[in-house]
Amino acid sequence: MVVWNVFPAWLTYLGLAGLFFFRPTATTWILFAVMLARYMTITVGYHRYFSHHAFRTSRVLQFLLAFIGCTCGQRGPLWWTAIHRQHHHHTDTALDPHSPLIRGFWTSFFGWTMQTRWLYPDWRLVRDWTPYPELVWVNKFWGIPWALCVLTCYLVDGWTGVFWGYCLSTSIIFTSAFSVNSFGHMFGPQRFDTADQSRNNFLMGFLAGGDGWHNNHHRYPASARHGMAWYELDATYRMILILKFVGLVWNVRKAPAEAMRAANPTRQFKEETMSEATAEAPHSLN
Repeated sequence: MVVWNVFPAWLTYLGLAGLFFFRPTATTWILFAVMLARYMTITVGYHRYFSHHAFRTSRVLQFLLAFIGCTCGQRGPLWWTAIHRQHHHHTDTALDPHSPLIRGFWTSFFGWTMQTRWLYPDWRLVRDWTPYPELVWVNKFWGIPWALCVLTCYLVDGWTGVFWGYCLSTSIIFTSAFSVNSFGHMFGPQRFDTADQSRNNFLMGFLAGGDGWHNNHHRYPASARHGMAWYELDATYRMILILKFVGLVWNVRKAPAEAMRAANPTRQFKEETMSEATAEAPHSLN
């Protein structure tokens, strides 16, 4: 089971060797861009939606976020959510799956995925999602979407598509997610007192689609917006706003105006008057 848990990651990283043997074409680069965009299903879907209920959406889009998210090789949405909620409940303690303070950099970056104890998280943490049979199914058979994605890359562009389209894009996705788990608790300033070592890391904020503004996130975990200061780029939040604009998501949760003022002391922010619920509770997870 441990081998299967890390198989997609190891295969993805080993597949980078194929970049030296196959030359990309225009089709390859288009495929790469499409495959890289899958990262939004992790940051928008697995993280801000499934883990924190930062917005609401239809059952159809809910399933699509789960299914496409599985193609990134980070296991199923319920497993991912349970592990992430465990991290928030026990941040930087012995019960945190990937705290660099407790387990060291390597274990927090990747090594924790090879530990048997995290293969079976506390499923009580995802009782809000288990009533959906389609989510339970895709969580159990997450390898099917993953294999179909690799096969699609091969059918579109042969082995070049597999190595450049899938392996390169997915290795970037893996590395970005793993870096937030580790660097996000090691390097960067702390805007809010969260009683843990979560940090706002500029590099991770950019590379991880906004998830690198980790201290902001730990203070207001249910907020759809992680980048609070004007210079904190948050591509995931922008994507959520686009989805809201076209009517695919609604009830987008936000940090209160006082948090925005703390992040932007020279700017004025009106008190929240929208109908969407705000994400005021510092440890609100759902």
